Amino acid sequence: MTAIDGLRSTGLSIPISRIRELANRHMGNNALIPLWFGEPDVPTPEFIIEPAHRAMLDGKTTYNEGLGKPWLRSAIANYMTGLYATDISINRIAVTVSGTNAVNLAFQLLMTPGDKLVTTTPSFPTLLTVPQLQQAEIDTIALKPSSNGWSVDVNALIEAASNAKILQINSPNNPTGWTLSLEDMRAILNAARKSGCWIISDEVYSRIVYDGKAAPSFAELAEPEDRVVIVNSFSKSWAMTGWRLGWLTLPPSLLPECEKLMEFSMSCAPEFVQAGGLKALENGEDFIAEQMARYRRGRDVSLERLSAMSGVTVVPPHAAFYAFFQIEGVRDDVALAEQIAKDAQVGIAPGSAFDPTLENWFRICFAKDEALLNEAFDRLEAFLKSR
Repeated sequence: MTAIDGLRSTGLSIPISRIRELANRHMGNNALIPLWFGEPDVPTPEFIIEPAHRAMLDGKTTYNEGLGKPWLRSAIANYMTGLYATDISINRIAVTVSGTNAVNLAFQLLMTPGDKLVTTTPSFPTLLTVPQLQQAEIDTIALKPSSNGWSVDVNALIEAASNAKILQINSPNNPTGWTLSLEDMRAILNAARKSGCWIISDEVYSRIVYDGKAAPSFAELAEPEDRVVIVNSFSKSWAMTGWRLGWLTLPPSLLPECEKLMEFSMSCAPEFVQAGGLKALENGEDFIAEQMARYRRGRDVSLERLSAMSGVTVVPPHAAFYAFFQIEGVRDDVALAEQIAKDAQVGIAPGSAFDPTLENWFRICFAKDEALLNEAFDRLEAFLKSR
């Protein structure tokens, strides 16, 4: 008998991440090309590392303000104000330890067991699992693929959310690159104002777009006391995935409640990490531009190579750095992804991790060196031809 025999808890009821489970089995295999996790293959730039290192040497390794250092919160507010040409004040900003922590805080702030959540699928697993931990009733609206990208029936989304507590939006979307237009956001926000529904908008890929400087944001439309909570992260835009730093933009009236909750969940983000985040905001635009040039090349290579493979259908992403593609005749995507990792030495994520019904879809991250991507596609193509 083990300690957990007979134990019941919300945490034990959720499944393990299919991506993490697969990756864990193959970590340490240096011959394998890992494309399953969503992160760039470049290190955090020196201009971000240096101030964080200096802050550590200066003893900035103690507890600090729960909502984040005022200088970082002010910088985030200024960054969003400039990016979206709207006035975002510091009393709407809470610094978190990662975007994932921000998502958890948002749901803990807003949900009680049995509340209804409406969201889209396919979706990053965290965005489906965290509401399960809050014991939400989850209703999903499927994104639809086409030769021009992914789309959603906005009217169906609005209708489903008309009697829900929360509408969760992930735009730009992981894994599809789907992005809501500003006009559709306006329609959703106007409907939510009438119904009283809260909107949680995960916008961590807001700067990884292939048309314009940033994706449309609810920050451009929402009044300060609208029922809108926006999730952001430093991870993707500035190659800071291991730093675990993010932020929430929320109504000023919710900020004290957020600070209270943060104290009992993560206390505060480390000050030296925040020092790096500050420089990312202040000096990071050239880095984002450089990376976007790489991502465009990665996207083009991925679309060209996958489209040329027999039995493979790939839908072009409008944002983020993923190719989400379908392989004909697959009945068990997890088993095939395992076989590809073993035989082809390429790590890809199974589509059912993002939607249990998508058992012949797969995701790769193309934020990688172009030569490495071509090598991965050579291996994958040879594997598929040999099936």
